Amino acid sequence: MRRSPLRSTVRFSHHPQALIIPDDIRDTMAAHIAASHPHEAGGYLACTRRDSRLYATDHVPLDNVSPRPRRRFVATDTGAIPAGPRVFYHSHTAASTPSGLTGTDRQNIRDRFALVVFAPHGEPYSYRLFRLGLFNWQEVPVMGEASQEEPARLPRLV
Repeated sequence: MRRSPLRSTVRFSHHPQALIIPDDIRDTMAAHIAASHPHEAGGYLACTRRDSRLYATDHVPLDNVSPRPRRRFVATDTGAIPAGPRVFYHSHTAASTPSGLTGTDRQNIRDRFALVVFAPHGEPYSYRLFRLGLFNWQEVPVMGEASQEEPARLPRLV
Protein backbone atom coordinates (compact mmCIF):
# COMPACT_ATOMS: atom_id res chain seq x y z
CA MET A 1 0.00 0.00 0.00
CA ARG A 2 1.39 3.36 -1.01
CA ARG A 3 0.97 6.42 1.09
CA SER A 4 0.06 9.61 -0.60
CA PRO A 5 2.62 12.36 -0.21
CA LEU A 6 1.87 15.03 2.34
CA ARG A 7 0.28 17.99 0.74
CA SER A 8 1.17 21.42 1.89
CA THR A 9 -1.87 23.27 3.06
CA VAL A 10 -2.60 26.82 2.18
CA ARG A 11 -4.16 28.61 5.09
CA PHE A 12 -6.93 31.05 4.27
CA SER A 13 -7.97 33.41 6.98
CA HIS A 14 -11.70 33.56 7.43
CA HIS A 15 -11.29 36.79 9.39
CA PRO A 16 -10.92 39.97 7.33
CA GLN A 17 -7.50 41.54 7.73
CA ALA A 18 -8.72 45.10 7.00
CA LEU A 19 -11.68 47.27 6.07
CA ILE A 20 -11.26 49.46 2.99
CA ILE A 21 -13.50 52.56 2.87
CA PRO A 22 -13.44 54.40 -0.48
CA ASP A 23 -13.22 58.19 -0.32
CA ASP A 24 -16.79 58.79 -1.55
CA ILE A 25 -18.31 56.52 1.10
CA ARG A 26 -16.09 58.00 3.81
CA ASP A 27 -17.24 61.48 2.69
CA THR A 28 -20.96 60.58 2.95
CA MET A 29 -20.39 58.98 6.34
CA ALA A 30 -18.49 62.10 7.54
CA ALA A 31 -21.29 64.35 6.24
CA HIS A 32 -23.88 62.29 8.17
CA ILE A 33 -21.78 62.56 11.34
CA ALA A 34 -21.25 66.32 10.88
CA ALA A 35 -24.96 66.94 10.22
CA SER A 36 -25.91 65.04 13.39
CA HIS A 37 -23.31 66.69 15.64
CA PRO A 38 -23.37 67.20 18.63
CA HIS A 39 -25.49 64.04 18.69
CA GLU A 40 -23.96 60.67 17.97
CA ALA A 41 -24.64 59.34 14.49
CA GLY A 42 -24.49 55.87 13.02
CA GLY A 43 -25.57 53.38 10.45
CA TYR A 44 -24.14 50.59 8.33
CA LEU A 45 -21.58 50.09 5.64
CA ALA A 46 -22.62 47.43 3.14
CA CYS A 47 -19.49 45.49 2.18
CA THR A 48 -18.14 42.89 -0.19
CA ARG A 49 -15.26 40.61 0.55
CA ARG A 50 -12.22 40.59 -1.72
CA ASP A 51 -9.22 38.52 -0.81
CA SER A 52 -8.73 39.01 2.92
CA ARG A 53 -10.36 42.44 3.10
CA LEU A 54 -13.82 43.91 3.45
CA TYR A 55 -14.61 46.70 0.96
CA ALA A 56 -17.34 49.18 1.83
CA THR A 57 -19.71 49.52 -1.14
CA ASP A 58 -22.60 51.55 0.29
CA HIS A 59 -23.47 53.76 3.26
CA VAL A 60 -26.80 53.34 5.06
CA PRO A 61 -27.36 56.08 7.67
CA LEU A 62 -29.76 55.47 10.55
CA ASP A 63 -31.53 57.93 12.85
CA ASN A 64 -30.48 58.14 16.48
CA VAL A 65 -33.54 57.50 18.66
CA SER A 66 -31.69 57.50 21.98
CA PRO A 67 -33.18 59.57 24.82
CA ARG A 68 -29.56 60.73 25.41
CA PRO A 69 -28.35 61.29 21.81
CA ARG A 70 -25.21 63.20 22.84
CA ARG A 71 -23.92 60.17 24.74
CA ARG A 72 -25.46 57.12 23.03
CA PHE A 73 -26.45 55.91 19.61
CA VAL A 74 -29.61 53.82 19.45
CA ALA A 75 -31.36 52.91 16.22
CA THR A 76 -34.35 50.84 15.24
CA ASP A 77 -34.51 48.45 12.32
CA THR A 78 -35.91 50.41 9.39
CA GLY A 79 -35.67 47.57 6.91
CA ALA A 80 -32.72 49.34 5.25
CA ILE A 81 -30.05 47.34 7.09
CA PRO A 82 -27.87 45.68 4.44
CA ALA A 83 -27.25 41.96 4.27
CA GLY A 84 -23.83 40.71 5.33
CA PRO A 85 -21.07 41.26 5.16
CA ARG A 86 -21.72 44.61 6.78
CA VAL A 87 -20.16 46.91 9.34
CA PHE A 88 -22.16 48.75 11.98
CA TYR A 89 -20.71 52.19 12.73
CA HIS A 90 -21.39 54.98 15.17
CA SER A 91 -19.67 58.17 16.24
CA HIS A 92 -18.38 59.26 19.60
CA THR A 93 -18.85 63.02 19.81
CA ALA A 94 -17.75 63.93 23.33
CA ALA A 95 -14.05 64.62 23.88
CA SER A 96 -14.28 62.62 27.12
CA THR A 97 -15.52 59.53 25.26
CA PRO A 98 -12.84 57.05 24.20
CA SER A 99 -12.01 56.63 20.54
CA GLY A 100 -12.66 52.89 20.89
CA LEU A 101 -15.47 50.72 22.16
CA THR A 102 -17.00 51.65 25.51
CA GLY A 103 -18.35 49.09 27.98
CA THR A 104 -21.85 49.98 26.81
CA ASP A 105 -20.79 49.39 23.18
CA ARG A 106 -19.32 45.99 24.04
CA GLN A 107 -22.55 44.93 25.75
CA ASN A 108 -25.06 46.29 23.24
CA ILE A 109 -23.58 45.95 19.76
CA ARG A 110 -24.83 42.70 18.25
CA ASP A 111 -23.12 42.93 14.87
CA ARG A 112 -19.87 41.10 14.15
CA PHE A 113 -18.08 44.30 13.07
CA ALA A 114 -18.27 47.67 14.84
CA LEU A 115 -16.60 50.81 13.55
CA VAL A 116 -16.15 53.68 16.02
CA VAL A 117 -15.64 57.10 14.44
CA PHE A 118 -14.26 59.59 16.95
CA ALA A 119 -15.61 63.03 15.99
CA PRO A 120 -15.70 65.34 19.04
CA HIS A 121 -16.11 68.48 16.91
CA GLY A 122 -18.17 66.99 14.08
CA GLU A 123 -15.22 66.09 11.82
CA PRO A 124 -13.92 62.50 12.06
CA TYR A 125 -10.48 62.30 13.71
CA SER A 126 -10.18 58.56 14.20
CA TYR A 127 -11.51 55.31 12.72
CA ARG A 128 -11.28 52.11 14.74
CA LEU A 129 -12.85 48.83 13.62
CA PHE A 130 -13.48 45.95 15.99
CA ARG A 131 -14.40 42.35 15.15
CA LEU A 132 -16.30 40.29 17.68
CA GLY A 133 -14.29 37.16 18.38
CA LEU A 134 -15.30 34.16 20.41
CA PHE A 135 -14.79 35.92 23.74
CA ASN A 136 -13.80 39.52 23.07
CA TRP A 137 -13.48 42.31 20.53
CA GLN A 138 -10.32 42.49 18.41
CA GLU A 139 -9.15 45.52 16.46
CA VAL A 140 -8.86 45.37 12.66
CA PRO A 141 -7.11 48.06 10.55
CA VAL A 142 -9.23 50.59 8.63
CA MET A 143 -7.84 51.77 5.32
CA GLY A 144 -8.81 54.54 2.93
CA GLU A 145 -8.81 54.04 -0.80
CA ALA A 146 -7.74 56.83 -3.10
CA SER A 147 -8.47 56.40 -6.79
CA GLN A 148 -5.19 54.86 -8.05
CA GLU A 149 -3.10 54.55 -4.90
CA GLU A 150 -2.43 51.70 -2.53
CA PRO A 151 -4.79 51.90 0.47
CA ALA A 152 -3.38 53.83 3.43
CA ARG A 153 -4.39 53.41 7.05
CA LEU A 154 -6.93 55.99 8.25
CA PRO A 155 -6.16 58.04 11.37
CA ARG A 156 -6.48 56.09 14.61
CA LEU A 157 -6.42 57.50 18.13
CA VAL A 158 -5.96 55.19 21.07
